[in-house]
This record gives sequence, structure tokens and C-alpha cells, in this order.
Amino acid sequence: MTRARPLHISTRATTFSIVLFLYVVLILGVIQWSPFLTIDRDIFRLDLPQRFPQWFPTLHTYVMLGQRAPATLVALPWFVWRAWKSRSSRPLVMLGTALVVLNLSVGVVKIATGRLGPHATKHVHAVFEGGDIFPSGHVSNAVVLYGLIAMLAVSFRRTAYVLAVVVSVTVGLVTVYLDTHWMSDVFGGWLAGLLVLIALPWVMPYSQRIADAVIGWGRRRLHRSKPAAAPAPPSTTTVAPVKPATLSRG
Repeated sequence: MTRARPLHISTRATTFSIVLFLYVVLILGVIQWSPFLTIDRDIFRLDLPQRFPQWFPTLHTYVMLGQRAPATLVALPWFVWRAWKSRSSRPLVMLGTALVVLNLSVGVVKIATGRLGPHATKHVHAVFEGGDIFPSGHVSNAVVLYGLIAMLAVSFRRTAYVLAVVVSVTVGLVTVYLDTHWMSDVFGGWLAGLLVLIALPWVMPYSQRIADAVIGWGRRRLHRSKPAAAPAPPSTTTVAPVKPATLSRG
């Protein structure tokens, strides 16, 4: 009788399951009335922009660190440099894959919940109303972008991870101060970004295979488009005839 092998569950799979469970609980808590919405309402009533108006100009600029397009463009040279340094397309493929997975996963939840933000309504339970505020795209993008930068760092990886956490947390809190998001939107952004980073190693082999195939196809196409080298012209060098030797008479 053969003994059954124990089921091995990786740490990554366990972490992904826990974060996904928390994410689902949060989504349900936003759709149904829950303590999450009470927290949203209480923080909104603090009216932080009116209490601390002097912070607004600085924080309004700082929050751009989470804006997908400008933040990605600013960070793109880092990924290009890492690709050149490692002589591999992997850093750029990681960036592209992460952004695609992030946009798809976050976009689906945004459309499904249809939540309105503080700029549109004072009612925290405004779901299924055509909004796109939950989860926060600013925050999830910050988690993924700066998390990737830290993952690709070599000599200062620990410091990069700390900075990635600080930026992701502060960008989320700033969106609450600016009344761009409810606090639960920020929680959702943190969890959504973490899910993408955790799942990325599972997706990368497939996206890297596709990228390698595209790069190989492009190289073959470029090689075929080059004109064939013209054959070398025949040599026109003439050889002088050799005169016969004459015998001298003595």
C-alpha cells in the first residue's frame, strides 16, 4: 500500500490566498454596509482639506507619484537601464506584464462595484452607480510600480523595499486627504497591488515566452529585409608574360 504524499503549498500560494481573502472581504464590505463604511464616513467628516489647507499644494503634487502614466514614464529609464545591465528583456517584460494584469484586475472590480467617490457624493455607500473609484488606481499603481523597482534593485534592495512601502502608504493617505478616495478604496488599492506583485512570478514565464517569440520574429524579419550583399567583381589584374631566359655566348 503506497502512502499518499503530503500536499505541499508554497509560501507564495499561501500569501496570495490570504491577501485574496482579505480583498474579497473588503469588496463585500463595500457592497454591503459594514464597519469599513463607518470608517470611511468618520474620516470624511474630519474635513482634512479645510482643517489643513496649507498642505494642499504640496500633497496635490506628491500624489502624482501614484498617477499611472507620468509615474511610469519617469520610472521607465530605470527599467531600460536594468534591461541593458542584465542583457535581458525581463525587466521591461515584468513592467509590461504587471501593468496589464493590474489594469485588468483593478478595472474589473471598478466596473463591477461602480462606486462613487467623495468628490461626487457624500454618501459612502454609493455603489452600482457607474463610478470607478474602488479600488484606488493611484494606490495600486504605486504598490506595483515601486514594488517592481525594489524587486529589480541589486545593491540597495532592502532600502528600495522600505521606500516602496513608504511611498505606497503615503500616496494612499494623501488621496484620502484630497477627498479623491474613501479610506476603503485605499485599502483595496493596497491589496490589489499586492496581489499583482505576488502573482507576477506565475505569469512571467508565459509573458516572457511571448516576448521572446516576438523579439525573435522581429529579428528574423529585419534580417530578411536587409539587401543581399552584391558579389565581388572579377579581378582585372593582368599577369605580365614571362620572357624566356637567353643564354649568353662566351
